[in-house]
Amino acid sequence: MFKEHHITALTDWSNHEECMNSPFKTVFLLNGTMLDLPERVFRLQQKNKEVYLHVDLISGVQAQSIEGMTYIAEVIQPDGIISTKTQAINHAKKLGLKTVQRIFLIDSHALNKSIEACLKTKPDAVEAMPALMPRVIKELKEKLPFPIVAGGLIRDQAEVDAALAAGATAVSGSHTYVFYKKAGVGHEKR
Repeated sequence: MFKEHHITALTDWSNHEECMNSPFKTVFLLNGTMLDLPERVFRLQQKNKEVYLHVDLISGVQAQSIEGMTYIAEVIQPDGIISTKTQAINHAKKLGLKTVQRIFLIDSHALNKSIEACLKTKPDAVEAMPALMPRVIKELKEKLPFPIVAGGLIRDQAEVDAALAAGATAVSGSHTYVFYKKAGVGHEKR
């Protein structure tokens, strides 16, 4: 599903130029409004980026309604969506969008409920947060038939390597200097 192991999490649009010029093809766009997102998504796609929009964080659109998701699919036009909400995942799938179900794993109960929810919604991929839990990533990989993205709190290459070794398909993060170092690109920590 993803073109590489590194996914840029674009949390601040002021960093979009660096993102657009990076060698990494997949972007998780984590902010914006219904007014500015069509242009932002278009600009990223013009640079051959595959854009997944976190629809729970959009200002002005109710992604849990079919009307809101239709607006996202037809006007904003991301390649896919990210959501913690099963209703948003279901609507997006009906409209032909790729889906990433984001789950927060704070304890064993959350882990079990998240596995149940993902087996029902059948997203294209699951993003497990935080990423710093190789044992849990391995358990998710064993219990879910979807690609696993490890996201959140990644600060160095050892953490990226541990998540991938545990079975994550990709790692998402806003600290792209970690990814640049592995790819041999000359960006430093900011």
